[in-house]
Amino acid sequence: FRVHLHQHPSIPINDTAGTMLSSDEIHRRAVQDIYNFCFERDLSQVWAYLWNRWYTPKQWILWARAACDAIPRLKTTMIVESLWRQIKRRDLPQFNRPRLDLVTHVMLKFLLPRINRKVAYLQDHRRLGRPKALAPWQSSFAQDWRSMSKPNELRSMEQELACLKDTSRKGSARAERLADIEAERDRPRGKYHTSVERWTCSCPSYLISRFLLCKHLVREA
Repeated sequence: FRVHLHQHPSIPINDTAGTMLSSDEIHRRAVQDIYNFCFERDLSQVWAYLWNRWYTPKQWILWARAACDAIPRLKTTMIVESLWRQIKRRDLPQFNRPRLDLVTHVMLKFLLPRINRKVAYLQDHRRLGRPKALAPWQSSFAQDWRSMSKPNELRSMEQELACLKDTSRKGSARAERLADIEAERDRPRGKYHTSVERWTCSCPSYLISRFLLCKHLVREA
């Protein structure tokens, strides 16, 4: 399901020829994959739900990345869901089913002024002359870029040290994480189709990356 969400006509699939599928081909293959999965496990009700709610053409265009011409960075309705989460937890935490007039008042009185301040901050209209701090996503992007630019051996060593220093991980969770790091270290390195000009790569890490990054692109850039 996650692969179906992230596939796009501009991203080559991970094969020897670097094949680039069209939007319709991606949809047909996704439907065939999920149908075969349900058929082999005798999950007829699951298939009916997935087809009607997710994979039918009318629903596919609402969530699949392949339905867009360009590679979108945002996924599904996460921005709208984040906004409503702020309203429920920050502005209306004491109301289970608030009246419509109360919700309207809260949005006009508290939410819109907060959004206006945020937009002004993003447009550099506030705190003129002062350096602007990095947004959380910008800090994460810089951290991922620095990590991916390092050699594989150094990255593996840093991940192992960070896991050993992490006191929040229990014994089984720490052992599982260390095993994953060891498996990643011993896994044979594949050859992927990387294009810095189009900023695409056929590796699995790029396909699910939040920032459309992978170590192959970062090291070639």
